[in-house]
Formats: sequence, structure tokens, C-alpha cells
Amino acid sequence: MSTRVRESSAAYPLEPLPATTVRRDWATAKSRLRAKGALALTSHDRVEAVLLDPAAYEALVARAEAADRALLDGLTARFDARLSALKNPDAATRLRAAFSREGHFDAAPRAGDSF
Repeated sequence: MSTRVRESSAAYPLEPLPATTVRRDWATAKSRLRAKGALALTSHDRVEAVLLDPAAYEALVARAEAADRALLDGLTARFDARLSALKNPDAATRLRAAFSREGHFDAAPRAGDSF
């Protein structure tokens, strides 16, 4: 019997494993876990925990670490691109010109309704 995990964001079905089965027959629970890779530990038909075998856990951790690395690599690339603009020979001149400009508005600023 396979069911979707209730009260969880799991996007794939997990086989339910009643907590009483774990308490009474740990050997059966372990063999079901080895066969499925992941089980939903239930109490009164509510998912209380998810059990993962070591290989499934390691795969989950590896995916999370890869996602973190990809995010950091993207941020590093964006930072390096911005930093390279400051290393251009004309960067100092462009920065001085930007800071020396006086800003102006086309219209007078208005305060919102709350002011």
C-alpha cells in the first residue's frame, strides 16, 4: 500500500510504516526500509517522521550540497563580473565622474498619502 505523505511537502509517494510495527517487529521494519529506501513512519494515520536508509540519506545530502555549490558558484560569478568592472583602466575616472554629477529630478518630489 502506498500513500502520499500527509502534512508534508514530499512530492513522491512513501509507503506508510505504522509506529507499532517498528516497536513490535524492528527486523520487518528494517527489511521494508531496505527494500523501499524511504518510509513514512505513521501514528494514528498521521505521518510523524520519514525514515531513510543510509544510501537515500547520502543521496539527499549530496543533492543539497550540489545545489548549495551551484548557488554559491553563481553568486561568485556575479561578484567577479562586478569586480572586474572596477579593475578596468578607466574605472577610477568613471567613478569620479559619477560621484561628481549632481542629481536632478524632472518634477518636484511628492510625499505619499501617508505624509
